[in-house]
Amino acid sequence: MPRILISNIDNESMMADERALTPDFCRSSSITAGRMAWFAEPGDIVVLPRDLSPQLKVYIARTMGYEPGSVTYLTPDWGSGHPRPIRAHELLHTGLVQRMARLIGDPTNWTLYPYCYERSTQQFAERLGLDGERDVRPFVKQGGAELLNDKRVFRSVAAGRGVSIAEGAVCATQWQLEECIASMIDMTGAVIIKQDRHSGGFGNLIVSRTAAAGALGAPEVLVAQDESQIRDQSRIAWTRLAYAERAPLIVEAYYPVTACLTAEFKVDAANNAVTFLNCGEVRQAPILSGLIMPSAVPAYQLASFIAGATELARLCCDLGYDGLVNIDGIVTSSGAVIINEFNGRIGGCSHIHHILEAVAGPRYGDQLVTLSHSRKVAMSIDQVFGALDQHKLALDRAAGRGIVVTGEDTAGSGHLEYLSIAPSRDEAMRLEAAFENLLGADSDPQSETGIEHLARILSHMPQLRRQEPEQAARDHHRQERRISPE
Repeated sequence: MPRILISNIDNESMMADERALTPDFCRSSSITAGRMAWFAEPGDIVVLPRDLSPQLKVYIARTMGYEPGSVTYLTPDWGSGHPRPIRAHELLHTGLVQRMARLIGDPTNWTLYPYCYERSTQQFAERLGLDGERDVRPFVKQGGAELLNDKRVFRSVAAGRGVSIAEGAVCATQWQLEECIASMIDMTGAVIIKQDRHSGGFGNLIVSRTAAAGALGAPEVLVAQDESQIRDQSRIAWTRLAYAERAPLIVEAYYPVTACLTAEFKVDAANNAVTFLNCGEVRQAPILSGLIMPSAVPAYQLASFIAGATELARLCCDLGYDGLVNIDGIVTSSGAVIINEFNGRIGGCSHIHHILEAVAGPRYGDQLVTLSHSRKVAMSIDQVFGALDQHKLALDRAAGRGIVVTGEDTAGSGHLEYLSIAPSRDEAMRLEAAFENLLGADSDPQSETGIEHLARILSHMPQLRRQEPEQAARDHHRQERRISPE
């Protein structure tokens, strides 16, 4: 049965703060959205915010074992504007429904496969008359997947299920935020502040007692050595993160960590079934910069994490959720295992899992180690593929070793995303280093990872730029006066 794949990454349920949707961010988001093409099969239609290069389309088809040209790609008509994430407006009010209807003809046998099954995708299916989507379970149809991408909801349901979570609280006002920071910062010497709906660490800030150049999990650290600085930094954090001036923020104790973990499950509510798919370590520099699959943390720590993650996946199933769920956690320096969040959608490991099953079989995790990474390069995609062939670094399926290019924008931003696959962790690391040296990334002072590029974008955004405490306070009070009392 043919499918319509919709790459609606960074939709409203994933990223509610529209201030971050700058042209540069949207371009970077569109590169990540291109991962959805790896799930396509012959006869499918893939909806992306920005089209892939012809070279990458051919490469994906050949890697996944189907004839190039047998998958259709569709993008919104942006007119003179730049590509944006496919959110409700882009999905329902840019002519996509009408164009899709002409492409599919009889909708009877078509099904929908979105990146995140939020309400606008359900509306899209209804407008197309997709019979297969009429049986979507009530939880998903009523916005359940959106709840499973909310950090406030996560804390409530995880605590209720008895899963180990960080010490923390949800703050609805700037003054609550200040009180929470003051009461929690000395637990570990720092706290992390999170937007309720964001991804990749970009909606986070760390407030620390000591100055630091950076820390894992957030693009920036604010220093608060005394109570007056706590008050000042609370104002800054609220101004920068509390979009619409009323969106609650989550404050959690910030723990020194030895590993950041992730696991993925397939949830089938109709059959009351939860299936483990994969797990790995999250690479952060200081925010998400790739994965290492599988994880190499000690067995009992990994087992503890998988047990807690499975409990949350089971909870999602009990609620009636269908689809993929990704669950993240940490191992603290004291050895404690803490679950950080869940996401009811396709995740950063999903396309990797799909690729590896196709090229190495369902038990790839017992036989191979895979690293994902990205770089900004000064090469065309043709040169990249040529270099892989010339230096014999392209994936050799029989040997279980080689590079797979998973995404690129070499003609624009210079972004290149890839997997390094080998039978051992050390060998995968050496392979990655050899490929990146070939790309010239390490020797080029202008080179940066795709994640570092995004972090730089965010740090220079006029709306989110750090303000002096007095200015932040004045801005906050001016904005408060514009809100009518209820």
